[in-house]
Amino acid sequence: MPRATAHPASTNRRPGPMLAIALLLLGLSTVALLCQSRANALHDRWPPEADTFYLPPSKILKLASLGHSELAADLIHSRANVYFGTQLHARLPTKWLAAYLHAAIDLDPQFRRLYLSGAAMLIYNGQRIVPDMVLAANSVLERGRQAFPFDWEFPFQLGFNLLYELPSDASPDDPRTPGWRQQGVEILRQTALFEGVPYFIPNLVARMLTKQGSQDLAVRHLEQAYAVATSEEARTQIRYKLAQLRGHQAAEDLAEKQRNFQSLIESRYPDFPEAFSLVIGPRITSNGVLAAPFQSTPHRQQATP
Repeated sequence: MPRATAHPASTNRRPGPMLAIALLLLGLSTVALLCQSRANALHDRWPPEADTFYLPPSKILKLASLGHSELAADLIHSRANVYFGTQLHARLPTKWLAAYLHAAIDLDPQFRRLYLSGAAMLIYNGQRIVPDMVLAANSVLERGRQAFPFDWEFPFQLGFNLLYELPSDASPDDPRTPGWRQQGVEILRQTALFEGVPYFIPNLVARMLTKQGSQDLAVRHLEQAYAVATSEEARTQIRYKLAQLRGHQAAEDLAEKQRNFQSLIESRYPDFPEAFSLVIGPRITSNGVLAAPFQSTPHRQQATP
């Protein structure tokens, strides 16, 4: 009996699945190349130093710190100090400094010194002070005031910037100046009510609406900024401003003493030599009453010894 002829099994397979996979891989490769091209085009528009100074978002930094966020804040703060010193030495703007400070604060909001030193670094960095620099410092001080609501130093520095620093650095016709001054007065008034506030704060608040009071406030603020400055260059700049203010203040004090002395002479015997008024003392009027000190009298009035 003849054997049945065995037909070989068909080796032809349907090409559909393999083709679909190949097309999918091709599509993904095309998308990846387009994304890379787009990323390269965006990267070309970045500042040259962005690759060196860029920081990831704070949420990523917290995850990368593996629970050691305070250590990460210290490292970023150290990097900020190095960057600040390098830019200051080269006399270049510190446009990345605020990002470093806010990243370190996000990682460790209780880093008290960082708020004060960071605010000083943002203003006194060797560049001409402009309102944007002061506003950047104020944003750091505001975060410090929220983290330490009973610490007088944060509202004091903030009030000074609003009342004195911003108006002096802005253009004379800047419409924001009245609002800044009003906010500064109110914040400093509140600062005077803090428990444990230094003795000079209430006195400054009482005088800060006068020109002399503003100068005293400026001197006190610069002394505080000098104490927390982290570089010798920043201290040099603060010392220079202090010398200017103290010199001007000394001249104002001398002029004020001269005005008081002249008023005293006018209230006694203006028609006689100055020494006569100083030796004889206050003038007595015809009814036996001492003339009010520092009250001007007509030069031709008959003096009654």
